[in-house]
Amino acid sequence: MPLDVQSLVLAELELLLAAVPAFGGLVFEDSVLRVLDAADSELPDHFIVLQPGDTQELERVGHGSVREQTTINITAVTKVRAFAPALRAARLSVKVALAGTKAGLTTEGVQKVAFQSESPLPPGPGRVWAAHVLPLQITYVQSLK
Repeated sequence: MPLDVQSLVLAELELLLAAVPAFGGLVFEDSVLRVLDAADSELPDHFIVLQPGDTQELERVGHGSVREQTTINITAVTKVRAFAPALRAARLSVKVALAGTKAGLTTEGVQKVAFQSESPLPPGPGRVWAAHVLPLQITYVQSLK
């Protein structure tokens, strides 16, 4: 069975994002809405959730591989009252941690990486969590053999 490039990229992103001040102490893959709805009191004040998004096949490369593009939503989450400055700092720190044309990723097959339009999410009525979503689009070649 071939190595799953998406899984390798997610694991590498977890390691790279651990360097983000305040937020990098907890980086994990999950559904952002599930985490926010759970209102888990065990969660720290700041953390990062990696949520896989769309994946599309761009082209078949012979019989042995496929070129794909996936989006991984990197979401900085905080429950501090002054959430806006904390999330702006996290946004910049994420970009610093993922600098370069391949965002620091060394996973074999990764070809290019680019951030897409970002979305701030202030806390809703009766909610404490605020977030900032940074969609990261990754183009890679996935071996099929």
